Amino acid sequence: MKETFLKARVGLTLGVLGIVFLPLGTFRPNRVVRGIPLDGEALLEGRILLALAATGLVTAAVIYALREREGKLFLLNGVPWMLSFVPGLLMLILSSARPVGGNFDLEVARMSLSSGYWLVFAGILMLQSGAPRGGVLMSLTVLISLAVLGFGLAPHLALYKEFMNIEVAFYAELRRHLTLSLASVVVALLPGILLGYICHRHQRLREWILGTVNLFQVAPTLSLLGLIMIPLTFLSRNIPLVAELGIRGVGFAPAFIILTLYCLLPITANAFSGFDQVETAVVDSALAMGMTRRQIFRQVLFPLALPVIFSGIRTAVTQNVGNTILAGLIGGGGMGALIFLGLSQSATDLVILGTIPVVLMALILDAVFKLVEERMTQRAGVTHDTLDAGI
Repeated sequence: MKETFLKARVGLTLGVLGIVFLPLGTFRPNRVVRGIPLDGEALLEGRILLALAATGLVTAAVIYALREREGKLFLLNGVPWMLSFVPGLLMLILSSARPVGGNFDLEVARMSLSSGYWLVFAGILMLQSGAPRGGVLMSLTVLISLAVLGFGLAPHLALYKEFMNIEVAFYAELRRHLTLSLASVVVALLPGILLGYICHRHQRLREWILGTVNLFQVAPTLSLLGLIMIPLTFLSRNIPLVAELGIRGVGFAPAFIILTLYCLLPITANAFSGFDQVETAVVDSALAMGMTRRQIFRQVLFPLALPVIFSGIRTAVTQNVGNTILAGLIGGGGMGALIFLGLSQSATDLVILGTIPVVLMALILDAVFKLVEERMTQRAGVTHDTLDAGI
């Protein structure tokens, strides 16, 4: 079975499970009370045209997923494109849905997206991933859904209401999250590359250096945060200049230091791998031409190792976007502040609101860095295997 058909069938299965067996939304009269689940049947009740359209689309999706070979039928090939609008349309329908026989204050009432909706969303993305131009299709699906939320077309969704309540704080924490995650990678670049070069030149130090940076990576993040808080608190209390710079046991500083240490392993390991993959004959030729060690590093080793080093930077950026969530636990800000606030208030929608940007940032940054990495590899005319770096 081709991978395209397998992905389509898995995606179809997830979508059917979400629609038939799980609630698509949960209506809550207010933020704190237990909600009323609404399934697909409840949403389509009394909406004949919508039910017919949904039946036709599901039938087309079933035929598309269960076919045995690629066809040229325009309708079937257009199914993945038509499905791009389904998550956004479901948001619109859920936003306007109400339980039968209830009298609710729409200023505080809200509709939460339930497990069935997210399973349908995942199923559609899975089905689209195997179609031609799958990346474009999946991006379109996500963008349409974000547009429905961003333009306020579904004002009664809990996600939208939570966003409107914390709009200013949301953008502030988003900027802080990006600043913290990217700035720590930038600071780790120079020491990471230098440590990788030392590993390449000095075999005796290699095990110690790689072992040390690996220790930072495998140690629990919360434990490292707790350990770094002690000396920073001591310094801020005993050295006025440190306190004036805003360095304390909690806040931005400890989170920044720990995230920088976490970035060292992928950058150092890939730098070592990149330098080590340069053939000895190339270095010997440069020496024979009278080049100094510094010139060899700048003009030979570093340019040839750069695609591999950039792969490590890409890994560091992607993992840092996720790790920065924990900065919210110690007052460092970022989207983690919203996530943990939602957890403390049992507000699932606030947790989701804080999580979605983190996932999107990680995916977007990974795609951008991957594109740059491929261009650099083509220009350098070298190939590399990231597995050689031990990542």
